[in-house]
Amino acid sequence: GDETSSTNQNDENSIYPDYYRTAFHYQTDGWMSTRSAQVYETSTESLFLGRQDAMQRTALPALMRAARDFSTRQKILQKKRPMRVLEVACGTGRFLTFVQDNLPPDTEYTAVDLSPYYLEAARENDAYYRKFTTDDAKNKNNVVKKPTTFLQARAEDLRQLKDESFDAVVCMYLFHELPTDIRQEVAAEMARVVVPGGTVVLTDSVQQGDRPILDAALPNFQHMNEPHYISYMQDNLPAH
Repeated sequence: GDETSSTNQNDENSIYPDYYRTAFHYQTDGWMSTRSAQVYETSTESLFLGRQDAMQRTALPALMRAARDFSTRQKILQKKRPMRVLEVACGTGRFLTFVQDNLPPDTEYTAVDLSPYYLEAARENDAYYRKFTTDDAKNKNNVVKKPTTFLQARAEDLRQLKDESFDAVVCMYLFHELPTDIRQEVAAEMARVVVPGGTVVLTDSVQQGDRPILDAALPNFQHMNEPHYISYMQDNLPAH
């Protein structure tokens, strides 16, 4: 079922921090309109020359390994329950449909985003995906996937979620849009909600030194209205 964040108070300005109000890569209306959510996939696929889906799918092998590790732990402990997966900053929910294609069908999903408009798009994508896969002729067992639970929350404040409540946590292309101190807070929250021995998958832009041939060009990305990109590309992410 769908849930609403407890941070959704009458004072709407209290929900959205200053850094969030930036229209990153000149996205229409920032993250704050239905129109923005509608054009997001087209705009980012255009920005990355049709490579966005492929870039996101690089996170799938780690999640599939996490699913195998989870299954192994369950057998050792002689327990049986669904795997639980959290996506932080889920956007339109498109990537989560890729995840569902590759993990056990009974996996339970929770997705967090701060934009109510993107959450609505994610709910629509989730409903369409579940209907499509249920009606698919290949679905011989007529598996009905559970609806994803959607929450409106800041990535750095996941107080609605209990400690050690997810077997895998994934975050796609968020960190380069965060100030350094907020990156630290988000990393701490993801570590808090994942179970001991669980998996946190962080996929984002390359940093200086990852591909030295690109180092000279990387600073140019800040001109796509990415004010935190310079600090991101120099940040020691494992230290968070």
